[in-house]
Amino acid sequence: MSSGFEVDLIPDGALEYFEENRNVLVIEDDRFMGQVFLEMLSEIGFEVITAANGVTALKKLKEQQIDFIILDILLPAMNGFEIYEKIQENPDTKNIPVMMVTAWADSLHLSKASQMGITHFLAKPFTEDELLEEIYALLRDSARK
Repeated sequence: MSSGFEVDLIPDGALEYFEENRNVLVIEDDRFMGQVFLEMLSEIGFEVITAANGVTALKKLKEQQIDFIILDILLPAMNGFEIYEKIQENPDTKNIPVMMVTAWADSLHLSKASQMGITHFLAKPFTEDELLEEIYALLRDSARK
């Protein structure tokens, strides 16, 4: 297929949303998890940009076109919630859809994310299918706004 996406690997109905939102910023400090995201998402057809911390992530948001963000909570220097606040403060980035993916998927963190306006949350560990379904839901919901 000319879109570059592996259609057999993506959820039904997701191709249109994936094609329109190809560039993903993954903010993850764990090298292994960062590599997992890079491999999974690149294999599907996404252009994956990575950042291991908030400073690097915010710099990349200024330098590159980002269509959506996958954000860990536990990060060095600035946690995921602080990074999300910075993204929301900037008129150029506040409309970029953000999904939190973390091992800290307890009710306290879920509640805080929800109060901040983060409605897409995926607990580690996850399967490739779960990740892609949540990305599809994130992009579909974002398109409706």
